[in-house]
Amino acid sequence: MARSGSTASVPLIRLSAFNPFLQELLSRNVDASKLLEAHGLPAGFPASSELFVSALSMYTLVEQSAVIADDPFFGATVGGNLDSLAWEPLSAAAAIATTVGELLNRIIVNATDHTSGTVFSIKTAGDRSTFGFARLIDPTFAPAQNDAFYLGYMVNLLKSATGDYWRADQVLVRLSDPAAVPPKYRNLHIAKGDDRGFSIAFPAEWLFAKFEKNSFAARAKLATQSYAPHSLLESVRTAIEPHIHECDLTVGKAADLCGLEKRHLSRRLKNKGTTLAKEIVSLREARASKALAETNERVADVGMNVGFKDPTVFSRAFKNWTGHSPQAYRRTHQTNKHSGIKNETQSKNCRRRKRNVGNNAVDDCSGAG
Repeated sequence: MARSGSTASVPLIRLSAFNPFLQELLSRNVDASKLLEAHGLPAGFPASSELFVSALSMYTLVEQSAVIADDPFFGATVGGNLDSLAWEPLSAAAAIATTVGELLNRIIVNATDHTSGTVFSIKTAGDRSTFGFARLIDPTFAPAQNDAFYLGYMVNLLKSATGDYWRADQVLVRLSDPAAVPPKYRNLHIAKGDDRGFSIAFPAEWLFAKFEKNSFAARAKLATQSYAPHSLLESVRTAIEPHIHECDLTVGKAADLCGLEKRHLSRRLKNKGTTLAKEIVSLREARASKALAETNERVADVGMNVGFKDPTVFSRAFKNWTGHSPQAYRRTHQTNKHSGIKNETQSKNCRRRKRNVGNNAVDDCSGAG
């Protein structure tokens, strides 16, 4: 199975990109909680814009959403019904663009903060321009619903942006599986491409069309958000962290989640002074330590949440990581936590008493704690 090994970091996509699919499933009374939980993700709606998942996980989520919706055209429906400004890279671009060409170029730039799994581009050759994206990994399956979603969404975007220039018969769309789109969809020319990307080609003169902001229902809401992790280590950790509860999380599976070939990824991590196995252990230790210090979860449940079915095996592993048994670690850290709260409360009471007696204050707190 061939995979790209040229990316500087593991390809990631902002989890909130899945919100349009969640919203459509909810409108059809389809429960998506098990789908999300199966990927180690929070089951609530809307999905967080502060979380990132591996590109492969996102592609899988979208394909599986069509299965539970029992709709072979689910992606096209979601994309076609989506408010044009619901996608953050477009909403920011639409606020300031004055031509269609500027709009598309600003989308290309803005998209880098929301995904490191794809690279958007626009190319012009003669009298034709092509806008689209290339995936940085080879998916293990045809991302048909993903591409169909972009078709529905991008056609609406381009049609709204170009106004009177729009002619469906002058548009050619290429995607991984045309069967994911209804027959004669919007009278477009639709052709089969490969699994690595999506494109929509149109007359180059449309780039110079004045961007009709008024054709969009709302203006962009600009907000400060976190940026997609770009370093190798940060993106590896982001990709595998939602899966550390899985008992069968092997090094090979972790590499698959990152969308990179195991040998290549291992070599790059070695250059950073670490390994996939070490990163998995580090994430498990961090989650377990946090749970023991901050919650009253049973030790057995803490172990299950970091991939250990047997509490004894978890206790042995945790002691190997930290030098303490889970019970001893909890006693130490929860005692320190409560002691810190007590000292802080005593300090506040001390300051309050000093204020009450004014300049004649006597420090009676020297022995506190």
